[in-house]
Amino acid sequence: MKTKLCLLAALSVPLFFLTGCQKVQARMEIKDANVAYQAEDYPTALLHYTKARKIDPKGFPELDRLIGYSQLALYIPDDKSPANEQRADAAIRELRTYLRKRPDDRIAREALINLYLNANRTTEAINYFREYLQGHPADLEAVRSIATLYAKQGNFNEALNWYEKITLIDSKNPEAYYIFGVVCYEKVAKNPPADMAERLAIIEKGKAALQKSIDLKPDYFESMAYLNLLHRQQALIEPDPIKQQELIATADQIRNRAVEIIKQRKAAQAAQKKN
Repeated sequence: MKTKLCLLAALSVPLFFLTGCQKVQARMEIKDANVAYQAEDYPTALLHYTKARKIDPKGFPELDRLIGYSQLALYIPDDKSPANEQRADAAIRELRTYLRKRPDDRIAREALINLYLNANRTTEAINYFREYLQGHPADLEAVRSIATLYAKQGNFNEALNWYEKITLIDSKNPEAYYIFGVVCYEKVAKNPPADMAERLAIIEKGKAALQKSIDLKPDYFESMAYLNLLHRQQALIEPDPIKQQELIATADQIRNRAVEIIKQRKAAQAAQKKN
C-alpha cells in the first residue's frame, strides 16, 4: 500500500516530493531493520537495511555501517565455508566504505579490526592501518595497532620498528619507552636471534628505551625491573668475565632501587590507611 501511494503521487507531483516519499520509505525500512537488529534477527535486519539503501542510496550514509554490522553479526569465526567467507568479505567492504566517510569512528574501526583478526586476515588489517596512516600519520592508536598486529603475525622486526615509532610520536610518555623496552626483552629472552651482534643491538635499544622512561618518571619501578633483566641478558652473552660481573652488579643496583621504591609506596599506602 505504501509503494502504491508513492507511485500514484509520483504521477502528479514534482520530483522533490518523490524524493521525500523515497526518504519516508527508506526510514520505515530502517526502523524495521533496527527492531530486527535489537532482537538479534540479523538476517531480517540486513534485508531491511539493504532495501533502505536501494530506495535512497545517498540519503543515509550510516547504512554502510549498519549493513556491515549486520554482516559481521552473521559471520561465524573459524567457519571456512564459502558462504561464511563471503559474509566476511561483505562486512569488510561495507565497513571500509563507511570508514572512508567517517575515518574517526573508532568503534567501527575496532569492529573492522576484530573481524580481520577473527577471519585470520592480519595482513589485510595491517594494510588497512598503513593506508589510514597516510592521511593520519600521527594517530598513535593506529601505530600501536600495527605494532601489535605485526607481533601477532610473528614478524618481530617490523613489530619492533613500529613500537619504536610510538616512542618518536609519543616522546613525552614514559610508558611508550617502557613498552618498547619490554618488547626488546621478550625477544632476547624468549626467542633470541642466533646472531650475537643482533641480539646485543636489541638489548642496547631496550636498555636505552627503559632508561629514557626512568628519566621521564624517576619512580618507574616497572621499567627498572626490565632494565635489570636486560642487563642480565647482556651478561649471559658477555665473553669478558670482568664486564660480565659489572653488568650483574649494575643489574643488582637497579633491582634494589626498584624494590626500595615498592617498599616506600607500600609504607605510604599503609600510612594513608591509618590516617
